[in-house]
Amino acid sequence: MKNIKKNITIIALSFTLFMGGTVPVVPNATVAHAKTTYVWIAPKHGMKYHYSKHCRGLKRASYKKHVTLRWAKKHGYTKCHFE
Repeated sequence: MKNIKKNITIIALSFTLFMGGTVPVVPNATVAHAKTTYVWIAPKHGMKYHYSKHCRGLKRASYKKHVTLRWAKKHGYTKCHFE
């Protein structure tokens, strides 16, 4: 049994040295998570989105809705000119 282990070790070592002595290294996979940005809209008062709930453009809005920036852009909202 010792001879078999010794022979396998020698063969593996010889093969590694014959192939250049390098072992392929696989980098760790990094996962990037995008942060979701939320904005405020006033559905009954125009087609602008606002980063702050207290923006000047939302002063007269009685109803404010919190949505994602992606949703707002998809539905035709544009950035408030006060931002």
